[in-house]
Formats: sequence, structure tokens, C-alpha cells
Amino acid sequence: MDDNARPHRARLLRSYLESETIPHIAWPARSPDLNPIEHVWDMLGRWIAGRSVPSGTLHELQQALLHEWALLPQQAINDTIPSMPRLCQACISARVFHTRY
Repeated sequence: MDDNARPHRARLLRSYLESETIPHIAWPARSPDLNPIEHVWDMLGRWIAGRSVPSGTLHELQQALLHEWALLPQQAINDTIPSMPRLCQACISARVFHTRY
């Protein structure tokens, strides 16, 4: 499933998905993410971006991600679930246009 974002359209990714017989599910552009894990990925991304020393290699990035993932507070992850009704209501009110989420 993708929203036609450039990383999802890369030839390398499409070839891999085809070689693994992973079906493509059409998804409208600009559709909101209603999956709580997306908020956790965002949290992780912000923590990685805020590191004082950026990762120089793929291996360093992998190690940084594993380290930061282990440090994510469980309560912050748990807090994404109760926010879902508010997120759904914001999406309904915005009629699938931009929300602050």
C-alpha cells in the first residue's frame, strides 16, 4: 500500500515487490495515516534527527535506530492508541484533507 510518494514509486522498490509477488494496493494521495505505528515511526525519526552526531554509514544508522528504539518510552507508544478517536474525528472533519496530525 502506498500513497504515490516518490520513495514508494522507485523502480528498485517496485521490482522488489514484484519479485516477491507482493501485491500493490492503490491508496489515494494525501490520505491520512490512521495507523498508530506511523506516529511511533515519526517519534523515532525525530529522535534520530536530533542526535548530536549524525550517522555516517548505513551500519551506524542501523545501530542508532536500534538504540533509539530501545529508549522509546513505552508510555509514549501507549499514548498513541487513545489518540485514535481524536485522529479519526479530525480526518472526518477535514474530509480527508490536511489535519494537524
